[in-house]
Order: sequence, then structure tokens, then C-alpha cells
Amino acid sequence: MAISNMQGRLGQLESLVQQMSERLDVIERRNEVEPPLQHDNVNEISTAISLNITRNEVDNASPKSLILPPLEQVLPVVQTYLQDFNSVLPLFHADTLLRLTHNFYSVGVLQRDPVVWAAINVVLALARRHHLVASHDIPSATVCLSRAESVLSRVVLGDIQLLNIQVLVGMVMLLQAAQDTKPALILIATTIRLAHGIGLHDRTHSAHLDSLHMRQRAYVFWLVYILDKDLSMRSKQASVQIDDDINLELPSSTVLQHNEDRSKLDSSDGTLGVMSTADGTVKMNYLTARIQLAAVQGAVYNYIYSTRSRKRSPEERSHALQSVASALEQWKAFIPSEFMASAGSRRVAPAMLRFLRTLHSTSLACTTLIYQAHAWDVEWVASIRRYGSQGIQPLLPPKWEVLVGEARDLLVLFGALGEFDRWSFW
Repeated sequence: MAISNMQGRLGQLESLVQQMSERLDVIERRNEVEPPLQHDNVNEISTAISLNITRNEVDNASPKSLILPPLEQVLPVVQTYLQDFNSVLPLFHADTLLRLTHNFYSVGVLQRDPVVWAAINVVLALARRHHLVASHDIPSATVCLSRAESVLSRVVLGDIQLLNIQVLVGMVMLLQAAQDTKPALILIATTIRLAHGIGLHDRTHSAHLDSLHMRQRAYVFWLVYILDKDLSMRSKQASVQIDDDINLELPSSTVLQHNEDRSKLDSSDGTLGVMSTADGTVKMNYLTARIQLAAVQGAVYNYIYSTRSRKRSPEERSHALQSVASALEQWKAFIPSEFMASAGSRRVAPAMLRFLRTLHSTSLACTTLIYQAHAWDVEWVASIRRYGSQGIQPLLPPKWEVLVGEARDLLVLFGALGEFDRWSFW
């Protein structure tokens, strides 16, 4: 009965992912011939355009075929992904992913592992989604995601290894920017449960492993954590991961050294998760910054939107709000000035700017939610009442100038990137 229920839920999840893939495909195909769409247009496009997907391409996602483009086309994309994306958000260990890719092509179709096939498709989809490759020899991000989704039951119900979790994390990354967050929310909950099943959240489960494997397991867990807290804040739903249940050290915020040769992707050199200015003089552990910001995002939900917070008195809620605001300000203070939004547009290499864009878009979202007008802000509510009775100009929400300044700085960063769509924010 339990297996039957799980399979039923998987069927619903697969249907949701497929529906979302179709919606994203419509937008993606439209963006190939027109400038990226503003957010307000996305719903109109989804309903106005018929879902004319190239079915013969998607239907090739049958688990029996496990087709991929030729190795000579896939391998450069995987290498570019490892160099330009995975080096900052280390979802995979580079040598392991390259070995799996070569091994996949070296065996017959019947011997190919569906989970490895899904992992390669996730990598191709992430590369396409983040504009790391423009080759039309590689299927669109939507098609690659659909192919990975076609073996979701094998990924979730099979023998759970680290690779299974990595596939699911990559799928959530691809779905998290969608306007309908339901597929991503369901998938991140499944991912966290499976991650707990193999002990990614607890270092005692990795005590018998070498340092390289311990580190990679920790990287994957922290990426799960970031996605969970981000989706929680944006959807105003409780996160799955309880912070007190984590028994892992944060990746060191101290940059030990910088490998000038970005093609050397060995995680033992301390460069994974690290970004630097274009001249290499200033470095920042981006991954640690994202984890710390995710903790703030979790607090935004817990102290502002949770059911527990709504039970508090206005004074208690105001105090909690100040605590979250203080945590966010402390986080901002630790970001080197060279990596702030406006300065980063001049100091950071173009390939790394997209990560700064995500960092500061998320920070701005936190600032907006924390400093928006709240009914439990006694002083602001009193000014509204004075306006109604005496005509005195009401106060602006607190920190209004800070919010406007950060928004303007972020626009400078967007201008340097020269691209703007839904995925610009996540």
C-alpha cells in the first residue's frame, strides 16, 4: 500500500513537471525569436499560444531509448557547465561527472543507467537555461528537463545514491523560477526526504568517507537548503528543512587560494563556490554567502508569514521583524564592496555577473518583505490615522530610501548583463 501511494504521488508529480515543462517551452521558444518577456506577459503567452511542442523530440525521452546527442557535442557543454556554473554552485564533482558521461557513451543502450542519463540531461538543461551554450545541436532546456522527468520514478524509487539527489536538485533549479511554484515545492520536499535518508544533513553519516566525498555530499545538501528556503519565502509556505536538525559545518567563508586556471576543477583546491573580481585581486565565497542569505530567507517566513508569527502580539512581531532585519544587515556588511550590485557590474567578469544578479535579487526580495508596510508597525499605522483625521502626510514605510537605492543598484547590474527575464531573479 505504501509503495502504491508513493507511485500515485509520483504520477501526480510527473504530471505537474510535464505541465510546467510545456509552459516553459512556450516561453522559451518565444524568447528565441523575440526579446525576453517581462513578467506581466508570461501568463498571457501561456494561455494565448497553443502548446505546439515538438512531440517527436519529447517522445524520444522513452526510458528504453535513453538518447542523447553525440558525445562530441555533449562533452564541450558539460565542460562549460563545470567551468562556468558548477564552479560556483558545485552540484557535481567534476571528475565524477565527466567519468559518468564517458561511461554512459561507452556501453550499449540496454546497459545505460537511466539516472546517469537524467543527470546528463539536467546538466544540458542548466547550461541552456543559463545561456552557457547556444548550439542548436543540444536540445532546449525544456526538452532536456522533460527527458529527465520521464525517468523520475527510477530516480526517486530506485537505490538512492548521491547522484539521485543531484538529479533532483538540478530539476528544482530548473523549476524554481516558474510562476507556478507547485512542482518545485513538491520536488524539493521529496528531495529533502531522500537526502535525509542517506544522511546528507548529518556529518556522522559521512565520517567513514574521504574528505573529497564528504565535501561533495555537504555541497549538495547546502544547495538543497538554499532552494528550500528560497521557495519557502517566495511561496510563503513553511520550509521542509529544520535548521536545528542540521549537523554540518558551513563551507569556509575564507578563500584559501584561487586557481587561475579555471579548467582545473579539482574540489580539493578550495576554489569551488568561490568567485573573484575580473583581475583576481578580491575573492568571495559565493556559496557561503548564499547559504547565509538562505537562513535569513527562512527567518523571513518564520517571523513574518508563519502561523506561529500571526499568533504573536504586535509588539512581539515588531521585535521579531527587527531581529530579521538586523540579520540581513549583518549579512550585507560581510559582502565585499567589490561584489555589491553596482560595483560588481564593473569589477566582476561577465560570466560571473549572473550569480551576483541572483544574490542581490534575493537580497532585495528579503529587504522588500521585511520593510514593507506592516499593520503591526505602530508608528506607521498612527501616521495613517493622522492622515485620515488631520490630513498630515503619512510616513513612508521604514528604510524606504534603502529599498529604492538597492533597487537602482540592481538595475545597474541588469544593464551590464543586457538580459532580462524570469530567470534573471533565481
